[in-house]
Amino acid sequence: MEIKDIISDIRSKLKENGGLKHIYFVACGGSQAAIFSGHYLIQKEARTFGTSIYNSSEFVHATPAMLDEQCIVVLCSLKATAETVQAVQLANERGAYTIAMTGFPTTEMATNGMYPVVYSNGEQQVYSQGNQSSVLRISFEILHQFEGYAHYQAALEAFTKVDSIVASARTYIKRIASRFADEYKDDEIFYVMASGPAYSTAYTMAYCHFMEMQWKHAVPMHSGEYFHGPFETTDKNIPIILFVSEGATRPLDERALTFLTRYAQRVTVIDAKELGINIIDDSVAEYFLSVIMIPVERDIVSRMAEIRNHSMNMRRYMWKVEY
Repeated sequence: MEIKDIISDIRSKLKENGGLKHIYFVACGGSQAAIFSGHYLIQKEARTFGTSIYNSSEFVHATPAMLDEQCIVVLCSLKATAETVQAVQLANERGAYTIAMTGFPTTEMATNGMYPVVYSNGEQQVYSQGNQSSVLRISFEILHQFEGYAHYQAALEAFTKVDSIVASARTYIKRIASRFADEYKDDEIFYVMASGPAYSTAYTMAYCHFMEMQWKHAVPMHSGEYFHGPFETTDKNIPIILFVSEGATRPLDERALTFLTRYAQRVTVIDAKELGINIIDDSVAEYFLSVIMIPVERDIVSRMAEIRNHSMNMRRYMWKVEY
């Protein structure tokens, strides 16, 4: 089923059960980061229902009491992370409507979810059809069908621009990536800062790309929280990457940039405006931040991996030992 048809089907069933009261977004690691933008969009725009985001294992072991037949659960796993499959099964048992996002049509995610959504993935993925775009399509569609979202057409148009923006942004970032890799290849600790929906970019760069794939220590840091403790560790030696958003939370990032310009020296700034996000209508542009920024930040770390001769596929523990 197309996403539009999935949401239409769920809406017709919810009419008989008292309506929609809550949407849960559930995943682990990079998949959780990928679906964060959908959660942010619903949290900011929805007027008649709420939203939460959960790690899959926590969702299973600390299941929210309000999970029932008036809820939609959007879950994501490229293949079939065991905890996320368990979360799908639990949500089904509680009567919720499960939308299982996955990379392949035959995974346990696809076979267990009530409504599977297969997204583009891999080296040749189409970003307008990837996991981040797919969760936005789901979320915009929910807002449109349940509440008559005013900027629905602008959102649909934005998806037609994503791939060209990403292609241009990845070309733009090549020189920055090379300089970054040369300067920071031997550093062991990184701060990665962002706000709003771009916080998932900081999460992905820190947890997935620096820590998992390069075995570097990294801290994802919210730009707004930076001034409530973490900024005391700022000095002229620590490498800091700041993603500057476009949209509602840009002032948070600009405040951080002003401070960093004064008190830090090793700062890399990735500004969404310079990546070309402004060809998307202002009413919805911020929701596409991570769709565009995550491929760019991965290119930065990938260049470092090449110089270090440390493949992005190298692991010490993942898939190798029991955990």
